[in-house]
Amino acid sequence: MAILEVLNLRAGYGNGAVIDDICFSVERGQFITVLGPNGSGKSTLIKAVQGLLQDTSGKVHVEGHDLFRMSRRKVARMIAFVPQGYDLAFDYTVWEIVAMGRYVHQKRLSSFSAQDNRMMREVLDLLGVSHLRDKKIGQLSGGERQRVLIARALAQDTPLLFLDEPSAHLDLAYGLEIFRVVERLQREMKKTILCTEHNINLVIPYSQRLVFLKAGRIQAQGPPDALITRSWIKEVFGADVEIRENLHSGLPEISLIHRHPQKEEKGR
Repeated sequence: MAILEVLNLRAGYGNGAVIDDICFSVERGQFITVLGPNGSGKSTLIKAVQGLLQDTSGKVHVEGHDLFRMSRRKVARMIAFVPQGYDLAFDYTVWEIVAMGRYVHQKRLSSFSAQDNRMMREVLDLLGVSHLRDKKIGQLSGGERQRVLIARALAQDTPLLFLDEPSAHLDLAYGLEIFRVVERLQREMKKTILCTEHNINLVIPYSQRLVFLKAGRIQAQGPPDALITRSWIKEVFGADVEIRENLHSGLPEISLIHRHPQKEEKGR
C-alpha cells in the first residue's frame, strides 16, 4: 500500500482552483519531486496534500487514512513540512526552533522529557548545526537556516517529509548540499520524501520519480530517464534544451540552447 495517495485533488485560495485533478501516489521510502514553471501550482499542491488550504476537494490518504478527517495533531505526527525559507515571526534561537518540532508529541503543560532533549540533540548533530544551537536564526546564512528548518521537521519524528523548493534563495553549492542531506535522510532514516523544486538538474540524481506540473495540472510523471527529454521539457517549461549524459552519474542532464543573434543573422 502507498504511504500517500492523492486522487482528484483540487485546491485554491477562494478565487478559483490553482491546481485541479491531481492524482499521484508515493510508495514508502520513495523520493518524489514535483517540477514545473513558476506559477504552475507547486507550492499550492504541497500545502493542499497536508490539508493546509480550506478551498480543497478530492481525496488524500496517508497510510490508508483520510487526511481531511484527521486532526491537525495527528497530521503533524505523520507529515513534517519544510517551507520555503524562514517563516517565523520572532528571532528564536536554533534550539528553540528545533524544539518546536517536539510539541506535537507533548501533553498539555508538560515540559520536555529526556527523550525529547535527546531527539533534539541528535537531529542537530545529524544536520551538522549543533555548534549553532544558541545562535539566533537571523544570524545564520541561508544554508544554515535551511538545515535548521529541516532539523525542526526531523524532530517531529514523522514518516513523511515534505519540502517546498528547498534550494530557493540558496546558491548552487548550498542547494546541492541540502539535497545531499535530504537524500541521506531518505537512505539512513527511511524517510519518504515529497519535494517541489525549480532546478531540474539538481533533483535528477536524488529523485526516484518526477511529477511535471503545468498550469495546475499534472502533465507527466515517471522516472527521470523517461521524463528528461527534449519534448517534455519543451512541453512543460517552454524551453529548448539539449539532453546529455552526465559523465559522473550517467544520468540525463539538460542544458539550455543559447542561440547567438549575430550567428543567426549570418546564417540567413
